[in-house]
Amino acid sequence: MRTSYREADLLLACEQASLISVGLREFIEAREKVQSYVEKHPEFLYSLEPVKPDDEAPGVVAAAIDASIKAGVGPMAALPGALADRVLQAMLEHGAKTVIVENGGEVSMKIDREAVIGVYTGKELNLGLILDGSRGRVGVSTSSSGVSHALSLGEADAAVVVAENAALADSVSTRVGNMVKTGFRESLEEAVKLALSVRGVEGCVVYSGGLLGFGGCVKPIMLNASRSEILETMMLKGPFYDFFLTT
Repeated sequence: MRTSYREADLLLACEQASLISVGLREFIEAREKVQSYVEKHPEFLYSLEPVKPDDEAPGVVAAAIDASIKAGVGPMAALPGALADRVLQAMLEHGAKTVIVENGGEVSMKIDREAVIGVYTGKELNLGLILDGSRGRVGVSTSSSGVSHALSLGEADAAVVVAENAALADSVSTRVGNMVKTGFRESLEEAVKLALSVRGVEGCVVYSGGLLGFGGCVKPIMLNASRSEILETMMLKGPFYDFFLTT
């Protein structure tokens, strides 16, 4: 099911359709707690650097702060992923076995088979990532200087991170994307090394100006296709879901 709430564009998929409502309800509750928190703590919303942990912060806020500290970025860089993680956890707690939650391109999922994720870079060549389903729960996030509406201080067409959860993937992809400079191969190499040095990160792919760098668990393939063609062909494959994840 694809829907929206406030500024969020959500996609929820599960083998038990009845649990979709559980995930949506959890997202709304968590998002409202975030809203109440940032009204009292505007630094969470505007800081481009990590903020101090807060024992009184709601769980999803605390998770975003923790992930952002590990990545060395502001906490908002981890919030979409943290919300996706919270929804995934709620659905698993209610008995779901296989779940995919996408929150504006930040993905938190638990799958049991190989999956292919298409990533639109905004260029002639786009990316396909092959993920091993035996890894179980995983988070995937993409930062882009040209496609995403999120702030990026670098020049990556796509900086994709695979991690143990979406909050960490979200924050590290932002950090990685900030490091990349078009035409400088060294910046891609340094960005991938930095990503893989963060505990909990499992893979990283960076594409910029025709250059590609990657490492860890990911198996990238290049796609000579338009966005519409990717939407039609590069999807997460499975018996009960059939959709595309964008940046």
